[in-house]
Amino acid sequence: MTTHVLFRGPQSRNDNWQALFADALPDVTWHHWPHVEDKARIELMIVWKLPRDYQQDYPNLKVIFSVGAGVDQLDLASVPEHIQVVRMLDPGITKGMSEFIAMHVLNIHRDTFSYINANKTATWQQIPTIPSKKRRVGIFGLGHLGQAAAKTVLDLGFSVNGWSRSPKQVTQVNCFSGDKELPAFLSQTDILVSLVPLTPETRGILNLNTLSLLPKGASIINVGRGEQLIPEDVIPLLDAEHLAYAVLDVFAIEPLPESHPLWQHPQVIVTPHIAAVTQDDSAGQVLLANVQRYINQTPLIGAVDRELGY
Repeated sequence: MTTHVLFRGPQSRNDNWQALFADALPDVTWHHWPHVEDKARIELMIVWKLPRDYQQDYPNLKVIFSVGAGVDQLDLASVPEHIQVVRMLDPGITKGMSEFIAMHVLNIHRDTFSYINANKTATWQQIPTIPSKKRRVGIFGLGHLGQAAAKTVLDLGFSVNGWSRSPKQVTQVNCFSGDKELPAFLSQTDILVSLVPLTPETRGILNLNTLSLLPKGASIINVGRGEQLIPEDVIPLLDAEHLAYAVLDVFAIEPLPESHPLWQHPQVIVTPHIAAVTQDDSAGQVLLANVQRYINQTPLIGAVDRELGY
């Protein structure tokens, strides 16, 4: 029996994945949105964002695969319960995210941004360094990406704390969980790395109250979701030198408007949502394995818990 898959995304990625599926799963019929003759045949959809009226147009849709690690862009509340939602567990995303975090943890630890600013005024000034084991990195969110980042940072010699919504145990990581332990986690974090998924509970969680709990001179790296951070709260903390630096890769509005004050702030590093990008080769293999699981009626890798939202 033929399984019909619809991909909504760029032509180059479509061509790569279509060729991959044609070779490995010849019984799967691949469609590239919006070119679908019989929409009622579509069972599986691979998207970043859902097409308008998809529930009416694709009445036999069974699974939505996100091409990203997150699924908040899909508006889970609007997706019927009978349609399964699956997030992308691409090893390429994991590797890229760990690289980005390691790079900026080291940049903050070794005062790279201070030296870049000093270069602009031809200022020769040496800044004292401390051993990495005395620098506490806090991984805010101990999911798949968070645990991988924790391991990478541990391998660099840093002390690592971690926080998650529910209790977890991660080797060599001092773990905190739940709302009650969040203040203790923050108070023991010198470099905060935010990787929590976007949920109603985490929207706006990086605000004046929570960030003020960080020790004076702490820095933040936000690679989770832009809606979790309140920029108007971060800037005063930077100006008051309570925060040293903010590395921000995600924003509530993207691209970040040219007039936004974050662009001009000397203690802010803006990157255009590039911390981790889906890699066609590795992600294609993940999709291939999951479609095979669907055909074999076995559990899908990365299935989203609707109650948790991730």
